[in-house]
Amino acid sequence: MAGAWRYAYASVTGTSHAKNGSVCQDAGSCRVVEAAGGGSVLLAMASDGAGSARRSDEGAALAIELFFAEFGAACREHGIAAIDRGFVLTWLRKLRRRIAARAARAGIRSGEFACTALAAVVADERALFFQIGDGAIVISARRDLGDYRWVFWPQHGEFANTTNFVTQRHASRAVEVAVHEGPIDEIAIFTDGIERLVLDLGAKTAHSPFFRPLFRWLASTTPAAASAASPPIVQYLGSKPVCDRTDDDKTLILATRRPAAAAAHAAAHKSAAAL
Repeated sequence: MAGAWRYAYASVTGTSHAKNGSVCQDAGSCRVVEAAGGGSVLLAMASDGAGSARRSDEGAALAIELFFAEFGAACREHGIAAIDRGFVLTWLRKLRRRIAARAARAGIRSGEFACTALAAVVADERALFFQIGDGAIVISARRDLGDYRWVFWPQHGEFANTTNFVTQRHASRAVEVAVHEGPIDEIAIFTDGIERLVLDLGAKTAHSPFFRPLFRWLASTTPAAASAASPPIVQYLGSKPVCDRTDDDKTLILATRRPAAAAAHAAAHKSAAAL
């Protein structure tokens, strides 16, 4: 039995950016909207601005803003059935036009606003995900209590620290879209700043022991009443153990509708099985 969505998220400046006074180029947010015909839909998105692009933080912010405006309106007016690959590509075209307009006003190239996009639209019995760039989306379906799997593997380029961005030529070809039928009870979205902490890059799997205690904590909290960055996630992402392993900006979004008792049982069961 699923409960109300609980979610927490934050974007934190990496230590390398903090040292040189750079702004955080990541952005992310999460919220729940009421769907046409009843029920609720979780919307979540993270975006990582390219480190080499001067105004990529603005690009990431624009991507987040347009995602919630377009996908939120579609869910409220038509429900999740209205959202498919075509809708995603229309959103991407609108975003690129918005970025191009801002770039033209500033007299610079659109590439200076380069950013990734990782998003989830999760209804009661159906979900749609899309991604362009690195980072990943990790989910746990209702039948997979305590187990986690990625939706898309991070899009890494041929060379180190290269990936795809919404501003690149033929960006629509790089967009991956997936539809999941059936209830999903837990989801995490994160940018590449913490990939090595939460993914086993050799085995190409999600590191479930990372997620279980975080979701157990989240399941015990009060459902969010408004969208705001979570101080515990800010503290965690800025902690020494995390910063010792990554100096990049980092975003983490967590959402669960699994009851606290179920989350605790899953964590205990998996811990016992590992002994």
